[in-house]
This record gives sequence, C-alpha cells and structure tokens, in this order.
Amino acid sequence: MLRDRIFSAAILLLIFLASYLSENPTYFLFLNFVASGILFYELAKILKLKSLSLAIYWILSFTPVIFFYLLVALNKDFIGEFLVNFSIFMSFVSVIFWFTLAPLDIVYKKISSNDKLKIFYGYFIVAPMSIVTSYIFINDKNALLLIFLMIWVSDIGAYFFGKRFGKNKLAKNISPGKTIEGAVGGFISNIIIAFLLSHFGFGDLPFLLIFAIVVTGLSIYGDIYQSFLKRQAKVKDSGTILPGHGGLFDRLDSFCPSIPLSFLILFYYVSYLV
Repeated sequence: MLRDRIFSAAILLLIFLASYLSENPTYFLFLNFVASGILFYELAKILKLKSLSLAIYWILSFTPVIFFYLLVALNKDFIGEFLVNFSIFMSFVSVIFWFTLAPLDIVYKKISSNDKLKIFYGYFIVAPMSIVTSYIFINDKNALLLIFLMIWVSDIGAYFFGKRFGKNKLAKNISPGKTIEGAVGGFISNIIIAFLLSHFGFGDLPFLLIFAIVVTGLSIYGDIYQSFLKRQAKVKDSGTILPGHGGLFDRLDSFCPSIPLSFLILFYYVSYLV
C-alpha cells in the first residue's frame, strides 16, 4: 500500500514538474483543466448526481472555468484586471462555502444530501481552486509552488507522524484513520519548512509561520470534509485512477480550501507591502 502510494505520488510530482518547469504555460494550464474535469466527475459520483441534476451540476461547475480560460486565451491587456477580480470573487465563493456551508453540513448532515444544493458543489469546491491555481501560475509561479509545497509537506508529515505516533482520533466519526498526532505532525513539518524558507531568504519568518499554520489547518480541513462526503455516500475512495490513493479527489482534497484562501492572504499581503 505504501509502495503504491509513493509510486503514484512520484508520478504525479513528475507530471507536475514537467508542466510547471516548461517555458510554455499551456502545458500546466491544460493539466489543470484536465484535472478539474476529473475532480468534477469524481465529486459528482460521490454526490450521486443523475440526469437533470447532473447536467445542471456540470454546467454550473465548468462554466466559470471555461470562461476563465477563454479570457486567458484572448491575452488582452484590458482583461488582466478582470482576471484578478474574477479570481478574488471565486476565492470568496470558496471561503464562504468552507466557513459556512461545509461546517453546517458536518454538524447537521443536510446540505450535501439536499438535491437542490449539491448541484452547486462543483462550483463551490473545485471551480475556485482550479481558477485560482491557474491565475497564480500565470502571475507568480513561485507563490504557487510555496502553496503546493506547504500542502504536500502537511500531508506527508501528517501521514508519517500518524503512522508512527497516532493513537488519538481526530475525527472518529468522520475519518477514523486521522489522528491528532498526525495533525500535529503536519503542523510541525510545515513550521520547519517556514524556518528553512526564511533562513534561506525566501520570505519573512512571522508571515511564513502564520501562512504555514493556516495552510496546514485548511489542508486537514479539506481532507476531513472530503472524508465526510465519502462517508455520507458510503464509498471508500473517490475513484481508482491513482493506486494507493484512490481517485484524484482523494489526492487533491486538501487543495480545495487551501489554494483560494492562500491566494487571498498572499494577494492582500503583497498589496499591503506595495
């Protein structure tokens, strides 16, 4: 299991690096677009959407993503300001979902099971992450790499700390495999990364520490909520595309809340410095 997990993670990392390091941004944008489609598909399966509800779900989910890509393809100067405002808007859509609807759903278990509400889930969960990822990549690849790095470190740290020291359940009724010790390991790992980045001149230490804590918390939150959705649907994995991980949504669930809010933090922090 661990070998399959490491192998899948290595393949994903190689694909990411090949597209990320390419001088042609089209490769990464295309990769992100395809990944979004897979995430929409897997999420729809978890939500058990069918017929008209499924069609509406796809329209609501993919329309903002396609709209964003069309604007990028136009490559006109006057579009730049609109793109950033659109990305900010989608980020706030994500923040509102993750800090209102998602926690209410965990407590009352009525939102993701509501036929009228769950058709918006692709728009709430995946679309903001996809759009903001593309926007950050186009404007500052290093900022995107920082976010990705901290999400990965949080996930890896939580996994290995949990395996080695995990005893106390973090969310027993939602995801029995996650432990408090694993979560602490995720935080510790990212705090170490923050110190290292600051030491080598890649940012201000107080900001990096706060950013590391926020990203780690959001990563764990995204993972737990996806586990909640799967438990509601009575499925183990979102798919089978990645050996050792399940579906792509199983691998990228931490990215969904982390990237939009990280973008808002970085955007307003940089604006303040300017």
